[in-house]
Amino acid sequence: MSDDSPEHDSSDGARMELEPDALHERENGYFLDCPECGSPVSLIQVIEEGRCTGYLDADVTEVEGDDEQLQDPACTAVLSLDLVWGS
Repeated sequence: MSDDSPEHDSSDGARMELEPDALHERENGYFLDCPECGSPVSLIQVIEEGRCTGYLDADVTEVEGDDEQLQDPACTAVLSLDLVWGS
C-alpha cells in the first residue's frame, strides 16, 4: 500500500542512509536520533505518527501564561522510513 499524500512525500525532504550505529536498542524497541532536534524517536513512532518525540501537536500544546498563546512545535521534522533492496 502506498501513501502518495504530500505529507508522506519524501522527495522534498532530505534523505540519509542509516549506519548500524544509528539504531539504539532499549527495552521497548529500537530508536533513532531525530535528524532535526536529536530527540530519541522509536521506529514504531516514525511508522505510526511520522513525527519525533520533540513534536508538539497543536491540539495538545500547553498555553504560556495568561496571554494564552500556543507554544511553537519544538521539532517540525516529518519522518518516514524507506526499505530499499536489490536482487
